[in-house]
This record gives sequence, C-alpha cells and structure tokens, in this order.
Amino acid sequence: MNRCLLLMAVIAACFFYLSPSALVCAQHGDEQNIVTLAPMVVTAEQILEYVKNHPQNVVILDQQEIKERNFLGLGEALDAMPGVEVRRRGGGMGTKILIRGGGGSGPVSVLVDGRAINSSQYGGVDLNSIPIETIKRVYVFKPPVPVWLGPGSAAGAVNIITTSSLSNGPEKKSKGRIKANGGSYGAVDLSVTLLSPQENGNTRVTAGAGHKDGKRPNTDRDNGNFSFNWNRETSPQARYNLNGRYYHTEHGSPGPIDNPTPNARQRYQKGSLDFLVEGLIGEMCEYSLKSYGDVENLKDRSETGELSTLRVYKVGINCEGVWSNDEESPFRLGGLIERNAVDHELTGDHHREKVSLHVQHDRALSDFTLSLGLRGEHTNDFGYQPALRAGLSYSFSEKTLLKTNAGYSVEIPTFNQLYQPSHGSIDQVRGNPDLEEQDIYSYDLGLEHSFSRNTILNATLFRTDTRDFITYIRGEDLVYSPVNISRARKQGMEMSLNLRLREDILLEFDYVYLDTENRDTDYELQYSPKHNVKVTGKFMIPTRTKIEAMFKAVSHRYSSPGTARAKKLDAYCLVNLKVIHPVLIKSLPCDLFIHIDNLFDTGFEAHAGYPDDGLRFVAGMNMNF
Repeated sequence: MNRCLLLMAVIAACFFYLSPSALVCAQHGDEQNIVTLAPMVVTAEQILEYVKNHPQNVVILDQQEIKERNFLGLGEALDAMPGVEVRRRGGGMGTKILIRGGGGSGPVSVLVDGRAINSSQYGGVDLNSIPIETIKRVYVFKPPVPVWLGPGSAAGAVNIITTSSLSNGPEKKSKGRIKANGGSYGAVDLSVTLLSPQENGNTRVTAGAGHKDGKRPNTDRDNGNFSFNWNRETSPQARYNLNGRYYHTEHGSPGPIDNPTPNARQRYQKGSLDFLVEGLIGEMCEYSLKSYGDVENLKDRSETGELSTLRVYKVGINCEGVWSNDEESPFRLGGLIERNAVDHELTGDHHREKVSLHVQHDRALSDFTLSLGLRGEHTNDFGYQPALRAGLSYSFSEKTLLKTNAGYSVEIPTFNQLYQPSHGSIDQVRGNPDLEEQDIYSYDLGLEHSFSRNTILNATLFRTDTRDFITYIRGEDLVYSPVNISRARKQGMEMSLNLRLREDILLEFDYVYLDTENRDTDYELQYSPKHNVKVTGKFMIPTRTKIEAMFKAVSHRYSSPGTARAKKLDAYCLVNLKVIHPVLIKSLPCDLFIHIDNLFDTGFEAHAGYPDDGLRFVAGMNMNF
C-alpha cells in the first residue's frame, strides 16, 4: 500500500513539474450554458469543452432532447444513442449496456455526477433506479476512456449529470411535472417531480411507482423510487449539493426456457446519499469534494424454496482539482478512497478497500491536442492495478478532425464473479473464487467531418485485446460459472451519420461491424454480433405532432464460449415507433404520447432462453405545472 501511494505521489509531482504553466486560474468557455442552465457539478461543465477539443470519442444526450423525444427511462434514452445498445437481462433485475457491439472487457461503468454507482456486488446497475426526470445530460465515453472516470470502465463509461430544475427558464417559482402511462402486459407507471426555489438554491423531489406483468409466467415486476436534491450557492467560491435516492423492486425470476424457475422471487432495495462541495480555492484551483454511501439489500427465494439474503455496503470519498491556463489545456488531479462490503447468508462476508489516484493533462498545440492520463489503484484483495491512456487529435480544418487513442487498464473481478450467486436466481449462476484480474489494451482511430451544419459523419476503427478474459461457461447442470480464458480479441468499425434534410426531418444512421475471437476456442465471444444497425427518423407534421421511428437490425451471435455453435441466437430486425402530440389542458402544457416497441411482433431472444415479449405499447401523458 505504501509503495502504491508513493508511486502515485511521484507521478503527480512529475506532472506538476512538466506542466507548471497549468497551475493558473480555471476559466471555462461556453458561458452561455453556465448562465442558462441550472446549477450542476463544476467539473461537468468542463466536459463540454473536453468533448469539443479532446481526442476521446464521446456522445451526448441533453435534457432538451430527452424531453422532446419523451424517453420514459434511462435505458430507452441510452439505447437511442449511437454505438450504444441496452439489453434486458435474462431474468430478475437490471439491464446490460453494450458499447460498440459488446464483447471484450466487463460491464460499462455508470456514474452519477462523476461518482460510480455500479453495484460492488454485480458490477452493473439497474437503470430504472435513476429517474429520467432528474437527468440533465448523459455522456457516453467509448473505450479507451479517460482515467479520471475511474476504475471499472474499460468497456466504456456513462456519466449522468443530474439537475435540480425542470426547465431552463430564469423565473424563480415552484414548478412540477406529472408523468402517467399504461400499456400492454398490465404496464402502469406514474411519476411526480416538484421543484421549490429557495434563496440561492433549489430543492427538488421526485417519486414514482410502476407495475408490469410480463408475457412469460413469473415475469411480473413492481418498482418504486424516491429521490431528492438540495443545492445552495453561498458564494462563487462555495456551492453545496445533497442528493438522496431510494429504489425498490419486487419481481419474479423466471429462468431460461430450458431451466425455468417459476417460483423464484426477489426483493431488492437500494438507498444512496451523496454530499458534494465544490468551488474555487482563491483564483488558482477549481475543486470538487464528494462523500457518498450506498446500502443494498437483496432477498432471493430460489426455485427449491431456499431463502437467502444479501447485504451490500459502500462508503467513500472522492475529490478532484482542475487547473488550466486556458480552456484547452486543463490539468486534473484527483482520487478516491472507498470501502465495499458484502454479507451473504450462503457464502459469508467479504470486503474490499481501495485507494485510487489519477492525473491527466491535455495540451493544445496549434492544430493538435495531446492528452496523457495515469491512474493507480490499490485494493486489499488484488493489490496494485495501473491504468494509462494517451490520445492525440489533429484538426485538418474547421470541418475535419482526426482522433486516435490508446489505453491500458486492469479490471478485477466483482464479488459476484468471485463468490456470490447471481441476481436472476441462485439456481442459475455460481461464483469462482480462483478468477484472475483482466489486462485490457484498447486502441481507436476516428475521423469526424461536417459536410454542413446539418450533416455530420463519424467513422472509427477500434480494437481491444484482453488477457485472462472473464467469460461464463454453462455446465452439464445448466448452471453458469465464470472462468478466465487466456486471450480474447475485439476489433471493428463504427460509422454514424446525422443528416437533417429539412428543419422538420432528421435522419440518424449508426452501424457497428464487430469481429471477436476467443483464442482458447477460436469461437466468437459471447453476445457479440458481427453487424449492428440502427436507423432513426424524426419528423414533425404541421399539427406539431412529433413522430419518431427506429429500425434496428442485429446479426446472429452466440451465448456460450464452450458450445458456441449449439447456442446460436438468430439474427433479428425490429421497428419501434413513437408519436408525441402537445396540447393545452386548462392552460397547462401537456404531451400526449404513444410508444410501440417491436411493431411487427418479431420473435427473438435477447438472452439465451429468454424470448422477447414481442409487440407491446405504452400510452400516457406528461403535464407541466
């Protein structure tokens, strides 16, 4: 531990020495965003400049687009972004986020206001636990990601910036929003958001509940959420933000068709509390300091009637300082200290303490922007894990930008992979305490070109090589277990095109070609289709009614590395449709909407043995007051 801390301190000192001019007062561009949008994490505003000037590949979804496209949840919003796919997990709780077709290097890291909220037990996160009403922006970072996003992000990262306001207007008055909808398979959802302005700040409260029966037996689900935000600015040098979230779900865990568990049930609860302090130290440093804690509780009843309880605890503190001599050359220094503990009735108690420190410097030199980042992390169970990333962007002209990145990181197994039964049912998955950490090398080369203000093309070549890759193999007892394979490869190409034909017609194309290999079997990696196509058309007719149609096509893929050819999942094509119409009800602005998923009732498996529900719809109303 002492050697780790000493090494990271030396790295930080070297950065200070090599970049003395970086220690100057931070002045951020894009002041219009700072003025017109609600208070937010200071470092989040820097991401706007970071996206514009940095070599990293990033896509953004902002609050205005979320409202205009009427996304009902974070999972739906992410699934609409280029190069991103969100799949419903095979059973129980949660969703799986895939970037650039999946394959490769573990779960995608999900952060809220800069701090990771992935479960220390499973590595993933239930996207339903983050109310869409609280989201200001969503950033998707494609690998190799910046080191300041923290460990666990080798497969990519999603950074969610929350807001305490319901609109961008300057008026100081209480506001609210009600969203209600219902649909097929007994789906009912209701959410309410209230905003109360206070002196030098705001208080926001959001609550929601929902129910769905599902098509298969034992796929019903009840869920509820509650969140609050309190923020206050005492001076330009100090701002405070308190966030609390609670999420609850009770659901069936049906199991795959060939090994059903019609009596398996789960009850999951999670509570989180974050307190952020941010501001300026003199005129030299912009800082943020956040303390946080999570508590999770999972009660699992297996098909055999066996009951087990899992409790997960996380506490930590992270901080970051940013210095810059101008908007294009920031220097970052930050780190975190965190403790994770799990208590499971069947497998006992386990804990993990970690310390992490990162440094990153970006420098603009004429038409070039250089980036270098280093991170060191130490955990009590796996020792020291380094990470580094280097990037270069070159501006050929105002319309053309070339980007290239290379990164290395070490990803350690989650508690679930090591010890615990998987959520979904203890009848389906077991842990493996002999797993080794993964060594991951990532590279990409991208080109961005604007043919005009309304036509933008992005093309990227990418590759990821992983040693001691962790994958799941299903045994003769039909139970999955994680194992290390010596080497795995993922490479391919992503192309996206935004084309605005008219002011009221916008087309978006996204295509990912993916080639993967398990070097131990010479088969493809699990759930890694060679071709993934997404086409979205957005239209507005004279009645101000918005129509959005999405076409998705996914080629065949395999679900098991041990018996890949026998576990082939067929290719499929989907069409989703949504219609949104604005109305006034007693002078209150409202949106009436209908969403139709899988319009042509295509039959396919999202996960081996778990068929999609087929054609389904949701209709409802949003009301602002």
